[in-house]
Amino acid sequence: MLIAFDGVEPSPLLRERLAALAVHAILLPDRRGPGAARNAAAREASGEWLAFTEDDCEPAADWLERAAARIGANPSIDVLEGETVTPAGSPVRRRDRTFLNYLPTNLFVRRALFDRVGGYCEDFFDTRRGIYFREDSDLGFTLEGAGAGVAFEPGARVVHPVEHPRFLDPLRWALRCQMDALLERRHPARFRARIEIVRWGPFSLRRPFVRACAGYVIALASAAAAGWLGEPRVALGCIAGAGLMLIPVWAKWGLAPARLPLVPIIPFVVLAALARGYWMGRPGR
Repeated sequence: MLIAFDGVEPSPLLRERLAALAVHAILLPDRRGPGAARNAAAREASGEWLAFTEDDCEPAADWLERAAARIGANPSIDVLEGETVTPAGSPVRRRDRTFLNYLPTNLFVRRALFDRVGGYCEDFFDTRRGIYFREDSDLGFTLEGAGAGVAFEPGARVVHPVEHPRFLDPLRWALRCQMDALLERRHPARFRARIEIVRWGPFSLRRPFVRACAGYVIALASAAAAGWLGEPRVALGCIAGAGLMLIPVWAKWGLAPARLPLVPIIPFVVLAALARGYWMGRPGR
């Protein structure tokens, strides 16, 4: 087993515990993001398959056995994703049963294919801000483009702690939207067809969260313009519309009352992060 430390020096006690478990530590002296850390560990691995999870996850006791059984029963599989669940047992990501999510918390990739596609793209990390996002989707889309045979195994389970528990975590999450532009540039068709699509039967809506953020900002700007033009009723209507737009934004964090003070700020952070991502990726930069 290999553990990669991304710009973090493990304590002597942790080193002793890892050595007792025959775990080999890979040390990256400078923080380069989770993609780089996974790539560094993969380079040291010697098996035919790479099994990925993360430091805050707890794989089930039969995690590897379940995955190995599924792979052994179907040699055409090149990529296998297991089910990542919360401590309460619910999936951490919505799944439409058509495509994999490629969560690195519970992912198995044939080593030869991983090497052939170049592993994780390490550009999905902002060194200055310490922000990373979408490197998992990028790898998945790249593997699909290389013709990988993919499968999902619900029996191979990993428990992931509750996400974004701290008060300011939603704002940090919003900053990660900066990486959407890079994913869209690298995989335009799959980005449009697969990223944040909500389906109701035959109907689908693309990126409702981002649309709600944009609607909120537009409604506030319209309210300000209406007020300046002396149209108070129109301004009040726009403010009411802005409030409605905040409901899906708040719903992303389960309508938790503790998150409510941050909700009116999140749309501005999301749109600014998206704009930054597209600005950084403009031709000639």
